[in-house]
Amino acid sequence: MIRAAGAGLFLTASLSLASQAAAQPGGPPARGPGGEPPVAYMVRPGDTLIGLARSYMNRPGDYRAVQKANRVAEPRHLRQGSQLNIDPNLLKATPIAATLSAFTGSVVIETNGQRAAARVGMPLAEGQTVITGPGAFATFELDDGSRVTLPSNTRVRIARLRQVLINNAPQRVFQLDQGKGVISATPTQTPGARFEVRTPVSVSAVRGTEFRVGASQDKAQTEVLKGAVGVAAGQTATDAPTIAAGFGVSAGAGGVGGPIELLPAPELTAGGQLQREPLVRFSVEPVKGAASYHLMLARDAGFMDVFAEANTQTTTRERAIADFGQVPSGDYFVRLTAIDPDGLEGLPADYAFHRDLGGPDAPPATPRQYLFRWSGAGEAVRGYRFQLFAAKDPATPIVDRPGLSEPRVVLTDLSPGAYVWRVTTARLEKGVATETVGTSRSLRIGP
Repeated sequence: MIRAAGAGLFLTASLSLASQAAAQPGGPPARGPGGEPPVAYMVRPGDTLIGLARSYMNRPGDYRAVQKANRVAEPRHLRQGSQLNIDPNLLKATPIAATLSAFTGSVVIETNGQRAAARVGMPLAEGQTVITGPGAFATFELDDGSRVTLPSNTRVRIARLRQVLINNAPQRVFQLDQGKGVISATPTQTPGARFEVRTPVSVSAVRGTEFRVGASQDKAQTEVLKGAVGVAAGQTATDAPTIAAGFGVSAGAGGVGGPIELLPAPELTAGGQLQREPLVRFSVEPVKGAASYHLMLARDAGFMDVFAEANTQTTTRERAIADFGQVPSGDYFVRLTAIDPDGLEGLPADYAFHRDLGGPDAPPATPRQYLFRWSGAGEAVRGYRFQLFAAKDPATPIVDRPGLSEPRVVLTDLSPGAYVWRVTTARLEKGVATETVGTSRSLRIGP
């Protein structure tokens, strides 16, 4: 949704599925003072506004605000099955845990105006801001396995990170002041759950998806990689048109543009998966319609630990060239995307590459090692199952490792080819065991 906010606009990527029906006929939604959507609560047998206030609101007298906003005639009599829309600022909540799982370069965490250097494993909380400097990267994870990855020159404030007690709905709101974020939101079946990313303009997202959001002062762009995102101009996203995976939109002061198909994933030219020169260099096969290309380097196939990126507009009829600096010997991963003339970033292609700086007198090369890493946050997690498939046969795993206790696995000497990998996470919450099959990801390995 887009609405005026002083001199600017704000962007919201919302994952709430709550309806806007009132507890009594004709009652309007109770939006918070900052324009936040209400928390929806379905009335149960025996509920009263006064009783709900005592159990779930910050002050017993807060029922009066809910009564007025929902036009409830008698606070001691509520119709079973009707819906109350409650200002989230009135509700008791517990914090949702978040952890800084990886970073490279100059990353600081700002708390009440005070800055501290980042460290791996640092807990993050509501009200803090994550700031990445030039050439820096950061990834943080939420307790449910959702993940936010930030490239360089990005600033994100954790505006809301709590679970309201009245319906156990998580409220996750991030303010993207500048830069770009890659968001992977874990699906949740809890009604009223919110996952928002606010920027100077607006976009709305449904739950359980993977998308990118970029923000500048007067423009925002959203690219949908998996799932679907609803984007609408106006006060609510209830009837937002859906943007499917493989499409993106741009938003500005004039509203939200129509969906544009994202450019296909580029291909790495032959030989790029073995790097022996002093400086790392990649050649990219040209993509029709591309104005430039974006490349990221990571230490793991899940791209949680990103350590370098480059944009190239140097193109010829045959290829685009991206240069990086010195990188130690070892096994790494590169992600390629093509960018269209409007700035929308296309679909990604992931490759493994080997860095070998050994001279003629160097010891024999060690076996190639490929680190696969994934989100592992949450006290309820009890284990993981990692599976690797040949892309030509995604039904039969060639590697199957159940019972893993850590969110990572290292494989050695994989044959050249195209692969698909995925992770199943086992959780135990309140005595209930569940398994969640993660998104399948592609990886190409060269000679």
